[in-house]
Parts: sequence; C-alpha cells; structure tokens
Amino acid sequence: MAVRTATRVPDHYSAWLEVDLDALAANFRYISEQIAPARLIAVVKANGMGLGLLATARRLEAEGAFMLAVSNFHEGLYLRKHGIRARLLIMTGLLPAQMAIAIREEIEFFGFDIGSLEAANDAATQLGKQALVHLKVETGLGRLGFLPDQAAEIRDALQGLEHISVLGIASHEATPIRAEDDGFTMHQYQAFLVACDVLDPEHRLLRHFSSSNAVPRLPQVNADAVRCQALIWGCVHYLPLPWPLRAVASYKARLVQVKDLPANHPVGYSFRYTTTRPTRLGVLPVGTVDGLKAEHINGGMVLVHGVRCPIIGVCSCVSMVDVTAVPAAVAGDEVVLIGAQDEAEINAVEFGWMGKSSFMGVLTLVAARIPRLYLEHGRVVGREVMCGPADWDE
Repeated sequence: MAVRTATRVPDHYSAWLEVDLDALAANFRYISEQIAPARLIAVVKANGMGLGLLATARRLEAEGAFMLAVSNFHEGLYLRKHGIRARLLIMTGLLPAQMAIAIREEIEFFGFDIGSLEAANDAATQLGKQALVHLKVETGLGRLGFLPDQAAEIRDALQGLEHISVLGIASHEATPIRAEDDGFTMHQYQAFLVACDVLDPEHRLLRHFSSSNAVPRLPQVNADAVRCQALIWGCVHYLPLPWPLRAVASYKARLVQVKDLPANHPVGYSFRYTTTRPTRLGVLPVGTVDGLKAEHINGGMVLVHGVRCPIIGVCSCVSMVDVTAVPAAVAGDEVVLIGAQDEAEINAVEFGWMGKSSFMGVLTLVAARIPRLYLEHGRVVGREVMCGPADWDE
C-alpha cells in the first residue's frame, strides 16, 4: 500500500473511507481517563477494523498507548517492520515457528496450555532470549486458554521454563453486551481472579479481562487493564453509545448514474426488489465486496442531500438506491453510507444493523480497492491506496 498526502478528496474517487484521526485520539484519551487507574490496551486488529492497521497504530502510539494488540501474527510482524515500537500483543494462539519470530521481534503473545508454554520456551532457548508471555485463562467463552482449575498445574510447569517471562494474565467475557447476562460475566470474572491468585499471588502481573462492550457498563471488571478497539473507534454493539465518543469512520461514495425506472421494474439479482411506482434510481460503485450486505435491501438507508434514501439493490460491485425523494440528485453527488451529511447522520452501528450484521461486519469487509483518507483538523493529511494506477496523479 502507498500513503500519500492531499488536502481534499480527489475528484476521481468514486468511493472512500474517511478516518478522523483526531476523533480516534480524543476517544483514546477520554476512555483512558474514564477507566483510570486501569490502563488501556489499544486493539488495532483486522486492519484497524478496516480503517488501516498502520495509520491507526501510529496515531495511538503517538497518543501514548502503552500497548497495542492484534489478533493475527502477520499483523504484529507488519507493525514491527514498519516502525511501531510500542509493546505489541498477539491475542490468538501462535504456532511454534511463529513464536520464534515473535520472540526475535520482542512481540508478546498468549501461552494457553502447557504445550504452548513449552514450545515458547524451546524457541526462546534456541534464540538466547526470553519469550514475553501472557497466560490465557478460559473462563466461559470456550475459546483459547486453560481452565481455572488448571492454574496450579500451569504455575508449577512454569517453574522449569527458564526462558519464559510472564507479563500478564488474561481472559475474555463471553456475553458482555446484554445487562441480563451480567451475572455470568461476574461469574467469569470471579473465576478469573481465583486463577490469577493461584498464578500470581502477589499480584505482580498485569491482569486484563474486559473489552469494549463491557468497559462502560461494568467498570468493576476492568482489572489492571482493558482491551478495546470498537470503543476507541466510537462504537459498541448497542445503542445509544454510553459515552460521548466521536465517530472515527465515515463511508462515502458518489452516484455514478441517476435514471428513471417505471413501476414493476426488477432491481438487482434474483428479483430481490421490484419497483412499486415510477422510481428515480441512483447507482453506487460499491457492493458486497465493499462491506454491503444483500440484507441492506428492504431496510438499509444512505444519505443523499441529507435525506435518507432506501437501498433497493446490492450486487457484488454496485448498489442501487431509491432517490425519488431527492429530485435534485444527479450523477457525481456525494452519498453517505456511514457518517453525517447536512443535519442527518447514519452511524456505523445503525448501518451494520440495517444489513443484519454489525459495524465490524461492514468496515472490516471494505475491500482494499476503496481508498482510506486520513483527516486531522478536518483536512486530508494522508491517503492509503492500492499501489498501481491509483497513484498516477496523486
């Protein structure tokens, strides 16, 4: 990818993501203040939730993030190779060959059973270095980690692993969104604390359990640190947002055609929609490969001239919207899928719900062909675009 600088959206962009780096930084600072004395582990997984791994990591590192976290080995390696020096944590299980590279690059990772700890120790011994490990406890999610009643076994095994440096203990909530499930979350947290007391009776290690959806609702489970991405991005999986956070992502496109269709005219594949009246149709150059869902038909909306207009067709690379309510709409007009226009707004959470999905299910699936524009003080200060023809006049 190439990163270039500009002051405005290029005229030849027909679709783009805008990433407000000032909003990202403001949210990071606000959350950090709210959770103190707990610390904020800034998660930048899944290509920065589709907004750009390196750009978001750089800004969060500049804001003083003491640790960044990713969910994929190659994401961590990419950040190290591109100059990120903050502490890095890979949150999924690593293979022994990956552990060796992580140890060499001083990237932290999870030890999730005796076998993984022994593999990390072997790799570190061969390199003459220490493996930087967080112990992952499984408390009810049924995912990576060892069970709480195995904590003593893990503690004893660590006594013979001289090249393991344990830095933290972690777990993860199974159901942090709904208040009616908070009892189970508290049960998980208590099991986590019991395991921590076995593994770390003097509480010298960093304990981290909570994540974005739980942090504003359940401060009592914040422990020593929380792992957040969606919250820093100004999103959680429920509305209204619990804190006055700013939207980081806006998703925009331009109409490439506006035309009239008669009543009873099919729109899109498989007769998913048929016009019920004469309809003014707008065509957008984004589709399912760019994060939209077939389910956005019959319920999804976009903003055209500040008016909510229904999505009535979604193909792989284009979508169709009903702009009958906006008679002034013409080809070239800006359309907002996520973000604000005039006095109207469609936030990322709502747009995800419109497609029977989530904001993550939209943003993480926006193809690399869609440019990411990075804004500071309302101005475009950087662009991430695909290498090749897109660079001709930038």
